[in-house]
Amino acid sequence: MDRNERVKSTKKFSCSDSDSNSTQSCKLISKPFLPEDVMFNVLTLVSINCLINSGRYVCKTWAATIRSFGFAEAHERRASSKHGLYVESLATGISSYFLEFKNDDMNGEIQRFDLGTPQGMGDIIASCDGILLLSNISRQVFAVNPIIKCWLRIPSFPSSLQLEQMNIRCQCTIAHVPLTSEFKAFLVDVLEISGSAWFVFYVLRIGIDNSWKEIARREAPLNHYFFWEPIYSGANDLYWITIDEVIVIDVDKEIIVRGYPLPDESMLDGSLPVYLWMENRLSCIAYKDLSQSYKIFIFDFDSEKWCLYHEIGPFDYVAACAQSLHVLFVTFRLWINYQIIFQVAINQSPIGNIPPSPKSMHLGYNIKTRQLMKIEGIDEGNVEVWLHRNSLVSLP
Repeated sequence: MDRNERVKSTKKFSCSDSDSNSTQSCKLISKPFLPEDVMFNVLTLVSINCLINSGRYVCKTWAATIRSFGFAEAHERRASSKHGLYVESLATGISSYFLEFKNDDMNGEIQRFDLGTPQGMGDIIASCDGILLLSNISRQVFAVNPIIKCWLRIPSFPSSLQLEQMNIRCQCTIAHVPLTSEFKAFLVDVLEISGSAWFVFYVLRIGIDNSWKEIARREAPLNHYFFWEPIYSGANDLYWITIDEVIVIDVDKEIIVRGYPLPDESMLDGSLPVYLWMENRLSCIAYKDLSQSYKIFIFDFDSEKWCLYHEIGPFDYVAACAQSLHVLFVTFRLWINYQIIFQVAINQSPIGNIPPSPKSMHLGYNIKTRQLMKIEGIDEGNVEVWLHRNSLVSLP
């Protein structure tokens, strides 16, 4: 084969090919023409979907590169996938799936990936940078990367823990330390000691530690109950919402670094708010009135004050869903850019003598355009949604 023919053969290669010709082309690209470090860098620019579905099957050289921890980190930096929604099916025998949005809003093309996790691992309690944290009724906890089918079991909780299965999402979460790339699980409990109550915080480096380590204590109200899930900023700060304050833990140093105030009671009108992470700040969503209108507050980290950011509702469900809905309740779940995703539980009409049963659907509200839309990619039924993105990251 002369030089021109070799060049033509190389140009014909695509990562979706998996026959003997593509394997030979891979060898030509990997060895004679491209040094190993150049091939490594080229592959980091390939989409994760192509790598998972095709690239790793081309040849042993590519498969070993794609599986390596160093490649996963490099791919995260250069060609990381966009955030999307992991749709968790809570019905037995039905797979969960991931929705990746091709543009910044949810009106465009949506790509769906059926992923799923073994049902014995339980339900999702947190999601962070491609890793899901799951817990089952036996209080076993698992860390899972659903796209590469990588998982491990988290060591048992401390024996003194007063954790209830129904409240585990409010007491346990996962974070990805920017400086070290470690995944850590964090846990909080309330212990009564000599007539006083204390928040007790624990940490576990996933895949490294064999037991939980206590890292901090802070005085707590007696008979405290956890109402809100912890909020991870995606950087170094982990926020724990209590009935008195917002406690901030540095996920790298594993210490309490500060406390922030909650919104004033007069701002909330007596309602129990929802706290979510919005881009680079804390948000608080509370009822405005009985007409299903809501107020969104954001926290200013400089002044350490909450201020009104946006008012929404009442929603025009007929325009968004082409039908009138009997809404039982609304649950705000997460932000994607400037869009808030929420779940509505609705009552269905009875069929004959069969009483109606509630079902849920998910909608998105764009605070810039004030547009409400039903997210068509999410099936109606017994599902939960989580902010997620596909990742090649494996666990130690």
